[in-house]
This record gives sequence, structure tokens and C-alpha cells, in this order.
Amino acid sequence: MKKIAFVSLMAIEAIGVSAQKWVGVPENRFAVTVKIDSAIASEPQKLYMYSMIEQQMQLHDSISFDSIHRVGTMHGYVPYEYNVNLLLQRRGPQCVPIVVKGGDSLSIRIGDEDDGFRLRYIDKVQGSPSTLEMVHYQCRYDSLRQAYLNQHNLSQLYNLSDAQRDSINAIAKKEKDEFERYILEYACTGKSPYSVIDAAGDVFYSFRRNPTLYPYTEKEVDDMMNSLLVRFPDYPPMKAFVNDSTLGTYMSAQSFEIWGSLELRTYSERFQKDEKITMKPLKVGDYMNLKLYNGPLGNVNEFRGKYVLVDFWASWCQPCMAQMPNIRYAAQEFSDDLAVCLIGIDENRKQWWSTVKEKDLRNKDATQTDRPYKIYNYYAYDDKKRAMYPEYQALDIQTIPHNYLVDRSGRIIAKNISITLAIDKLKTLLEKEKQQ
Repeated sequence: MKKIAFVSLMAIEAIGVSAQKWVGVPENRFAVTVKIDSAIASEPQKLYMYSMIEQQMQLHDSISFDSIHRVGTMHGYVPYEYNVNLLLQRRGPQCVPIVVKGGDSLSIRIGDEDDGFRLRYIDKVQGSPSTLEMVHYQCRYDSLRQAYLNQHNLSQLYNLSDAQRDSINAIAKKEKDEFERYILEYACTGKSPYSVIDAAGDVFYSFRRNPTLYPYTEKEVDDMMNSLLVRFPDYPPMKAFVNDSTLGTYMSAQSFEIWGSLELRTYSERFQKDEKITMKPLKVGDYMNLKLYNGPLGNVNEFRGKYVLVDFWASWCQPCMAQMPNIRYAAQEFSDDLAVCLIGIDENRKQWWSTVKEKDLRNKDATQTDRPYKIYNYYAYDDKKRAMYPEYQALDIQTIPHNYLVDRSGRIIAKNISITLAIDKLKTLLEKEKQQ
């Protein structure tokens, strides 16, 4: 999935530093002044500033924060307008993307209320109109995309009639077409070359892969491509994109992804955990003896005698959110025979629990619904160490949702199964039990 849902922007405010060109500093360099609030500065940490230009990772600068030193300025160089990413080492958002060019002097503030976010767009920033344009585009992009995903997710609900599914799919197609048309419109009208080329790449490569799936005509795509060099004749990546697009070798097709910045944490030694974890991923046929943290009952073994669904999820994972209604349905349908254990892997406990409440993942009895259900919620992170518990790390979970279906004896009978298939499988198993 290319992009993840947009997060509320109101919590971050700009500090009042005027945006001026530096005096005596080369025009091809830039500066970013950052102020962080008390909670994020409560423990010493560093803020790193990375970029990935032409698929090359570069560390521009870093500054240290603590409870006394809460304002600092970093410097860097980009050959042309481009995205750089601010990555906090411990607390706060994992990634703050901004757009800079030579001579820019930016000022931003990261507030305590932003602690724990994977990504934070800055909607108020001094010194970078291109950052504000990127944020406006991304906000609208995510809003339209989410409207489409909401309808698409509804179409995945278990036990829908064909008529209901067809009706939902028709609405989903309308929402998707509006979303795709917006990308094309921005690619043809945007003023920031960095954001425009990202949108244009979406349109061009989507249309090239399968034109029947997208609401563009070939003429519209050609007109968009022809307009890019006219509007941005001096932007080198645009020349590379237009000239090489017919060969599919646009040099920044991946490096323009701001989400690539999150991968920097994986590959940078600055963010590696000291503790070495031996990976022992569970597989079908294993007996599950998994400790459960921060919730009722302490081990999967305590559910012996019932089938168990153990599901790892996160609030920012759209496929995870899409399957939650079917998980609730399973908890209702098999209330006497199935234990549902959801293990949240959000790094921020408040964000995890607010999603649990928002998505109705807590128990509901007969006084609250005509189909009561029970769901066991667990949290995967050790708050003191700010890391996932070693036993969960050892499972080597590469993607989410990540789940296990366990039989009454504790043996894993399915792994990473769709909830729809899990429901069908449970119905078959329970029917066989009745016949014995």
C-alpha cells in the first residue's frame, strides 16, 4: 500500500521566526530550526535529518535535545527542491517530512501532543511554501483515498448479499474515480515541482500498467506529460522523468516516496536496538505457547479448549482496519468456541487504545447489543524500554495483519489467513465436531 491514512495536523504550530535568506551562507544550502516541547525533551535524544535523492541515502545534520536545550538548527544541502525527513531518535513522531531548496530557512515546532506518531505533516511552517503545498495536497489525497477505502472495506464484510456488494462497489468506484481525478488535476496545476512530480508519477505509471482501471484518457496523460517540462524547465528530476518515462526508468520513482524515510530507521545503526533477538517465527503445526502482555490472561495456553485467533495489528494499517468488522463478526458468531486475542503494535499506547475504542473492539454484553461478543486486547510494547517485547520480536513479523488460528489443543492450524477464510474454516470445523 503506497500511502497511509492522514493524521490530524492541528497540533503542530510554527514558532515565530521570520523566513529570511541567510547572510553570508551559500544559496545552495538550507537551514531548519526546530523547537520541541517538554514531554518530547524529557529524555535526551537526537533529531536526524535525512534525505533520499536519486535513491541515495544522505544524513544532512543532527542536533541533540534535552529538558534544557529544546531549540536547535540543522543545515543541509540539496541540489534542487526536494524532500528531507526529520527523524526523532526516541520520543515524538518518527518522521516529519518537509520540502526544501537552497537558501531556505525553515522554522517548525513539534508539540507534546505529537508524541508517538509514525508520520507528522507540518501544516504551519515558516520559510517553505512548497512544504505547505505538499501538506495541502497530501491532506486532500488522503481524505479522498480514505473515502474510497471506507467503501471498499465495506464490500469485504462477511455475509453481504450480492445486491448489497454491488451497490457498495458502485459507490467505491465513484469515490476511487474522484480520488484519481484529483491526482491528475494536481499534477497539471501544482506549483511545487517536488509534489507535482510525485503526483505525475502516480498518474503515468498507474495508467501505463493498466489503463482500463483508471479514469484517464491517453490524451489527458500525454497533455500532462507535455506540460511538465513547460512548467518546470529547470528542474532536473522532471527532465529525467519525462525523458525516461517511456522506458520506466524514472530515477526517483521510489526515492520520492516520503515513506521511504521510515525505512531509514531500519537501516541506520543510530536506531538499532542493543538487544539481540533470536528469530523463531511460528509456523502451521507448531503448538503455540505465547506470552500475552498488558491484558487479561497471560498466555495463549490459558485458552486451551477453545479455538483461538491471535491477530497482530496497528491503527495505521489499512488492511488491519478493514478486517476488524469481520473479526467482531467472528467473535459474535463463535462466542462459545472462539477466543479472539488482538495484539496492538502501535508504538504509542494512547493511539492504540483510542483505536480499540473507536473501532468497537472492546467487549459488549447483552445490555449493549443484541449480539454480544468478547475480545481480548493486548499491547505489544514495553513502555519502559520503548520497544516491542522480545517474544513478539522473535516472531519476525514482516507484514501486518499477522495472525494465527489455533485449535482447541493449542496447535496452529492456519497462519496469516484472511478473516473471511478463517470464519469459513471455523464453521467447517465446528460442523464436523457436531457430526462426531
